Amino acid sequence: MSLTNVTLDDSSPLITYIGNWDGELHKGDPLVREYSNATFHASNTTGDSATFSWSGGQIWLFGAFRANHGYLSVKLDGDDKQYVNGQADKDVFDQVIFASGDIEIGDHQVVLLNEAGYETSDPKLSWVDLDYIVVQADPAQFDASRIPSGSRMMTTGTPRVQAVMPPTGMPRPITISSGTGGPDSDCGVLRTSTLLLVLLLYYLT
Repeated sequence: MSLTNVTLDDSSPLITYIGNWDGELHKGDPLVREYSNATFHASNTTGDSATFSWSGGQIWLFGAFRANHGYLSVKLDGDDKQYVNGQADKDVFDQVIFASGDIEIGDHQVVLLNEAGYETSDPKLSWVDLDYIVVQADPAQFDASRIPSGSRMMTTGTPRVQAVMPPTGMPRPITISSGTGGPDSDCGVLRTSTLLLVLLLYYLT
């Protein structure tokens, strides 16, 4: 099996959401554009789940740590839950909220659960979110012909943030373009270069 790093946005139909997830509205949240592609799925209800299955190797789940977030848990292949405290006094985005570490190549399933109320009685600390997933897999299993048109599935190189995976350990996110998340130091150069290339091809033809 030939493996590469595949990035799936939160809106991918390959992710199954059960419960009261908000994947579109996010009313009153002024920081939506801090997320990759300005999209994310959020839940504030205990027991809401997001499930993803694949054939391949390691997986990384990305989300945010925010002031109104609480605990989440992740189960990999039915093993014991791993609890993560998503609360942070200062909002931070594009964070690894779960990393599988080295696992055998094969069929796997990961389940993210909202654990609102875990180790806290504060009802305000109930939110959990999922921004995107990076997984080591053969992209052929995510054949676009099997995915409804309009759905968002991306391989590395196209999202606003590309997760560059070292041989071992955690991914190292690097910004490769501004996308919808705000400007960066290289975006003007990229846009200018693209425009010049288009104009050159137009006059040559």
